[in-house]
Amino acid sequence: MAQQLDDRRVSSRPTGSRHRVLVPAALLIGVLGGTAWLLSNNVEEEPPTMLGASDTVDGGLARINGILPLESDGWEPPTNGEALDAPVTDGAHRVRVLLELTALEADGISFQASDYFVDGLGTGEPRVIWASPSEYKAEQGETIDATLVFEIPNKALALVLSDDGETRLSLGTEHHTGGR
Repeated sequence: MAQQLDDRRVSSRPTGSRHRVLVPAALLIGVLGGTAWLLSNNVEEEPPTMLGASDTVDGGLARINGILPLESDGWEPPTNGEALDAPVTDGAHRVRVLLELTALEADGISFQASDYFVDGLGTGEPRVIWASPSEYKAEQGETIDATLVFEIPNKALALVLSDDGETRLSLGTEHHTGGR
């Protein structure tokens, strides 16, 4: 009988004590992991290059020379304007972005209009709907004057022209107040 009591004492420690240690440890790991994820995924991007200033791109420099709303511009595409014949989506407007790319490197600079999109608060990353040229390879010392047309929401803010790389050129605020 004494032996049975000793066995009970040895095995009678509370069964939930292990869980009381594991649950807080798991919670702590979850909180730390979630915090690390938030910090790594919400890192502020570098501010975009100011409107009119040049930024480096692969092979040279890029600069926006103008942002012009199509509804007040009177501009018509010189060729292949069928993409602009469709009506503008309710709550949006179209802008013409004048992009200048200058090839400085020996390999030149490659331009693909389809690489560019407008980024900002409330934009949904609109892609180019018309461009001239649509693609071009400039040799060292050569400049590409590209016209890109985008349809952007009227209430989008902090607009930036981006590409699939690291180009971030501010579209400024003069053409877009966010409240039209």
